[in-house]
Amino acid sequence: MEQFFRSPIKRYYELELPRGRAPEDGWPVLIALHGYQGDMASMLRMASRIAAGRMVVMSLQGPNQFFINYEDDPKNYRVGYGWGTTWKMEESVERHHADIHRLLDVAVRKYQASASKVFLLGFSQACSYNYRFVFTFPRRVRGVIAVCGGVPGALETNPRYRRAMTAFLHIAATRDVWFTKEKNLAMRRQLEVHAASLDFRFYKSTHRFPRKWILAQF
Repeated sequence: MEQFFRSPIKRYYELELPRGRAPEDGWPVLIALHGYQGDMASMLRMASRIAAGRMVVMSLQGPNQFFINYEDDPKNYRVGYGWGTTWKMEESVERHHADIHRLLDVAVRKYQASASKVFLLGFSQACSYNYRFVFTFPRRVRGVIAVCGGVPGALETNPRYRRAMTAFLHIAATRDVWFTKEKNLAMRRQLEVHAASLDFRFYKSTHRFPRKWILAQF
């Protein structure tokens, strides 16, 4: 018989603070979430370049950890992190939403961030979680950057999802093994209906974060 108990765990994030004096209405805050097998340090490097010293940057690490075996020698294993699987996924989504709310509260209380200038950045697996957050809390986030990711499967049917008052920048790869061109175009049509504004762009690459390309756009 399956049972459960609740257990609090520590959540880890990398922080980068902006330079100079905060504006009267507070700093913009960028919350960055890595993809499957990623980590908070690597995602902070990407987010830091986008923020360019003008935003509070918080790179959250996924709660699920596992070894990544690139070679036969266990000494060379790397630890990767993820946000959840299809098993009891609703619990992973709830945890993600609670973590975002908590980070925003910390950013405002401790780091002079503005509660009205919130931006989410996600790569791969994290994109659909961020989209779920935005559609569930449609006035909470000003802008979303989604890179090589998907939209929630229940976007059209979940009664909790509403049209977001959020600007979306969705960046898709032309040679993505997970998201074909047809699938990306279908997602673009969905996002056009549910976003305050949408900038949907393709770049010539495989499923990877476009470091140089994305910086050139900013």
